[in-house]
Amino acid sequence: MLRRLRIADYELIAGAEIDFSSGATMFTGETGSGKTMVLGAIAFVLGERAGGDVVRRGAAKTAVTLEFDPDKALREKLCADGFEFDRDEDATISRELSESGKSVLRLNGRPTTAGYVRDLAAELVDIVGQHEAQRLLAASYHLELLDRFGGEALLRVRERVASLHARAGKLGGDLRDLNEGERRAQERHAFAKYALEEIESTAPAAGEDDRLNERRRFLDNVEKVALALRSAHDALAGEDVSASSALGAAGASLQQLRGLGEGLSEMAQSAGALQSEVNELAARISRELDATEFQPAELETINARLEALDTLKRKYGGSIEAVLTGAEEFRKGVDLFSNAGERKAQLEREIHAAQSELKKNSAELSKLRSTAADKLRKAVEKELQDLALPSGRFGVHFEQLAEIAGTGAERAEFLFAANKGEEERPLARVASGGELSRVLLALIVVLAGKRGKTALVFDEIDLGIGGATATAVGVRLGRLAREAQVMCVTHLAQIAAWADEHYVLEKTESRSATTISVRRVEKDADRTSELARMLSGETHDAALKHARTLLRQTTERRSNLVAS
Repeated sequence: MLRRLRIADYELIAGAEIDFSSGATMFTGETGSGKTMVLGAIAFVLGERAGGDVVRRGAAKTAVTLEFDPDKALREKLCADGFEFDRDEDATISRELSESGKSVLRLNGRPTTAGYVRDLAAELVDIVGQHEAQRLLAASYHLELLDRFGGEALLRVRERVASLHARAGKLGGDLRDLNEGERRAQERHAFAKYALEEIESTAPAAGEDDRLNERRRFLDNVEKVALALRSAHDALAGEDVSASSALGAAGASLQQLRGLGEGLSEMAQSAGALQSEVNELAARISRELDATEFQPAELETINARLEALDTLKRKYGGSIEAVLTGAEEFRKGVDLFSNAGERKAQLEREIHAAQSELKKNSAELSKLRSTAADKLRKAVEKELQDLALPSGRFGVHFEQLAEIAGTGAERAEFLFAANKGEEERPLARVASGGELSRVLLALIVVLAGKRGKTALVFDEIDLGIGGATATAVGVRLGRLAREAQVMCVTHLAQIAAWADEHYVLEKTESRSATTISVRRVEKDADRTSELARMLSGETHDAALKHARTLLRQTTERRSNLVAS
């Protein structure tokens, strides 16, 4: 439930604080007094897009705060989303907007996004204005309203129909792709098969080209390698003067000095160790030298193999790793094409099953809609009687679609006849402005239990009506306010008389600026005076008497509502 609205420098409103009744809160004022600015401020704080032009002239920024008491489920959601607040506190949404267009939104004092607040607004407020009346003329909106009236069971079936329709559509698309791409698939299969055979016949191994290139570089320089190895071997262990023999002689000489000093003994040991290392190195060089025997056939084989590998790399990715990865993809392509017939049969079976389920669920949806349409007809016609349309008839016409859509097998359109003997025709073609307002109100009333909203906000729902009809609409709004929180901008005294909280908007013009004030009507005399002004534009004795009579009658009707 909405609790309080605080406005600062929004459009022409310099400052206002509005406490909402749990029943009906009414806003009245002269034509052009800016009554709808209050509703604009509500929409603004609930995340509606706005520019710097909503900032009152001469002010740096506009600021609007809305306090509300969330139900248990919404309170838990807010806390779970990080917007905690004490159990005995109201939740608050505040928004500031500078003249430059910079906007700041806070929920319970914490920054939030406009998108989050707009989602939250759907749980708090349902604003019903002239735009909603225009939507009522669109047949595409009628099916949505009917389904909403049908309740959770109908909506669940509708969701299943939408899901099954989407699945059948996707499967159908997959089958079309499979059929339409058969020629391209054959071409891809032929290429994949050829490429796979070429790669598998060559059978490359990861890193093979690097190893072969290294071996080829060795063979290309084998004479240079052999010469260097031979020279090194001769220097280390040749028959003539060599490092090994020199170290042996040095070691023998030093051995004669062992025992004459610790340092001399260590040198003798070092000479022996060095001779052993030289001999080991010479042996390794000798083995490597044996391996340098030139084999022309090996180089020829390596060159041929590298040429084959280079061909694969040029064609399939630039590296052995890319070639191997490509081979896996080609293998999948070959396997997929080989299983295309089986895949096609599987898709056809899945499509048949999805369509069968779609047909079954859409038939169930049609049945539920038919039942809901009959209940909606009776409920709306009952409301029309209370809204000064005692002969009004309402109906729902179904038109079968050529194919089942995501919304089911039919479209719906509301029919209406205002008088006896008239044929029911599409609502958009027969309803006058006043009749349309009452049909809209009747639908809102019968849908009130389905919407799950906290507050209903009416923006001049009384457009085009007056007299006894205005009285009937006022009574119905008063009855609705016993069941839900109602806010209403109105120019009719017959509706304003039902206010539990009444605010008057007044425009003041000076040489430098125009401002709008929001005044709470508390005293009976002030309220009588405002109703008199609404009734006749004057506050003379006759108008005041008429206003007092209207208030007395409204009080009596209100007592009857409470009693019933």
